[in-house]
This record gives sequence, structure tokens and C-alpha cells, in this order.
Amino acid sequence: MEAATQDYLRQAAMDALSAKADTAAFEILAMLNGQTTQVTTARAVQLLPSARPVTDGPAHDYHFWAQFIRENFIPFMTGNGRLRFTSPELFTWIENCTDPVLTTGDLEPYSSGNVTWRNIASNALGALKKQGVITAPAWGKEYEIQSTRLLEVG
Repeated sequence: MEAATQDYLRQAAMDALSAKADTAAFEILAMLNGQTTQVTTARAVQLLPSARPVTDGPAHDYHFWAQFIRENFIPFMTGNGRLRFTSPELFTWIENCTDPVLTTGDLEPYSSGNVTWRNIASNALGALKKQGVITAPAWGKEYEIQSTRLLEVG
């Protein structure tokens, strides 16, 4: 990046901070450092566990996963300024999260190769969609958090 471009970005970041537009300043500084804001946010959160405990037992049902997503993942996303997510992002987040403790039933593979908890968590997304907590087109993998509905639920 050219020096003049960097100077303009620095000035824009200072203007954004002066206007109390913290998110804009954050995004401008990320561009200045050659990073995306998502990478910078992910680096600040640092949610990689050292090991994942597994207990014996049956798979968690979709009610469990709906509650877990509503009480943990959705606040995580909104707390990081995001109202949209994809199901692969949710699954990756759950895989990297130390909660919940998965059971041997959760980790049983289907013939397709998917593990049980992923399919049941997908069903939980459908339940949250019916409750109006999230929206998505039919058969879609992209979801939007309905913040007004979230306040009522949680």
C-alpha cells in the first residue's frame, strides 16, 4: 500500500474515532494493517480449546442444541457485531468451543460421514427459524439473527 494511502487511512481512522464510530475505526485500522475485520476479531476472541472432553451417553436432542445456540452462539455473534452467519460457521464455532461436552452419541457417524450432533444442530436451526429467532430462505445455509426476537427470547 502506498504511503499516501496509508496516511489517508490513518486520518480516516482518527476522524472515525473523533465521531465515536468505533466499528468504522476498527475496520479502517484493519485495512491499514492488511487484515480483514473478521480475522482481527477472531484473533482477539481466541476460542481454541486445548482438548475436548467427551462423555458416554446418548446424543443431545434438538431442544438442547436450540437452547445452546440461542444462549451461547447468538450472543457471541451479536457481541462481535454480526447478525448474519452460515451453518458451517456455527459448526466450526461449536467444534472449537469447550462447551458443550459432547457425548459418544453426539459423535456417532452417519453413513454420509456427518456426525450425529451436526445433523441434530441443523434441526435446531430449523426450530429457531420457526420460533422467529433467526431467518433464512428454505434450504438455505445463511441465517440472519432477528435482534428484536432475540431480546424477547433471551
